[in-house]
Amino acid sequence: MTQRSRVLGAVIGLLLLALFLSACGSAPVAQNWPGLTVEGGTVYAISGSPQQVYMLDAETGAVKGTFAPQVEAKGVVYWSPVTVGGGLAFVGYAEEGGQSAGLFAFDPETGQEQWYVPAGNLILPAPTYADGVVYFGDSGGHVYAVDPETKNIKPGWPFEAKNAVWASPLVAEGRVYVAAMDHHLYSLDADSGELIWEQNVGGAMAASPLLEDGILYVGAFDGKMHAFRADTGERVEAFDFQAENWIWSEALLADGKLYVTSLDGRLYALDPASGQVLSSYDSGEISGGKDSIRAAPVQAGEAIVVATESGRVISVENLQQRQIWPTGVAQSAIYTTPMVSGDKIYVILVSGQVQALETGTGASVPGWPFPQSESQ
Repeated sequence: MTQRSRVLGAVIGLLLLALFLSACGSAPVAQNWPGLTVEGGTVYAISGSPQQVYMLDAETGAVKGTFAPQVEAKGVVYWSPVTVGGGLAFVGYAEEGGQSAGLFAFDPETGQEQWYVPAGNLILPAPTYADGVVYFGDSGGHVYAVDPETKNIKPGWPFEAKNAVWASPLVAEGRVYVAAMDHHLYSLDADSGELIWEQNVGGAMAASPLLEDGILYVGAFDGKMHAFRADTGERVEAFDFQAENWIWSEALLADGKLYVTSLDGRLYALDPASGQVLSSYDSGEISGGKDSIRAAPVQAGEAIVVATESGRVISVENLQQRQIWPTGVAQSAIYTTPMVSGDKIYVILVSGQVQALETGTGASVPGWPFPQSESQ
């Protein structure tokens, strides 16, 4: 199974700014962290100085190629995670202030640039490729749909939200669902970009909704997990869950349970029908104090795996700690969701180092990490 990062990505360890929500409800300042994608035997990681996309062999960690736009960067550079689809790889790139902002397409094997479509502002979330179209949002609140064949934005697009879009669009059954920092969840026609419905969720959202059995589950900075009917946007009143801090990432449905992480440092297992807490695990128990979890939970075999800001990768079964897996770099936070592919879990630290761990034991896979630390 391959997955791609659908959480925020961008610069390596630059501008780690304090998050805030003002009384008027404006969007918090973005913390930026490296993008990680695993697709077709290749790991795509934003790393290095200056930053670029590294294409790594998923087995050996060897560099297969790199990609960087043929532009001269004069300021801080922002990237989205990479998305692969239709024989191309797509990545958002921009300089601070919106210079050279846009979507780049490149060859996923060689890194050769293919084309570029400009955008109005920074593209922080990973693009979404569905039904031959690339959908992506920017920090100016625009949502674009690009036809890779014509290399142009489709008629009727972009859609304009009222504030930044930090979450990757979710595309399903002819609709595009967009969670925005303006507290609104939008349902758009995938072809025309026309608004079908919108719902005021009650908090800013930085991650994509999860669609299951016609229900959209989305976490917000009000600390709640919300549930809406995908066809009408109607709120599922029977569903109610409140964490003790922001919910930053998307939820995971596994084994009939809805798993949710929060900045309160907990992994929750919820009843997907009611939001009732079935059990929870506090990552702060192993750090001797409060920890935070920004990355989404992932399933690896029988376990649910979470990565914390303190740099720990924790394997949990039935919400009981099974293992703490070493990342090899002390005090290096993990903000990006781990990727599971086959018998390996890939993790990228805020430093930009990529590690590969065995799903069963958490042991480091030979040849990793990338890049090798000086001690190795």
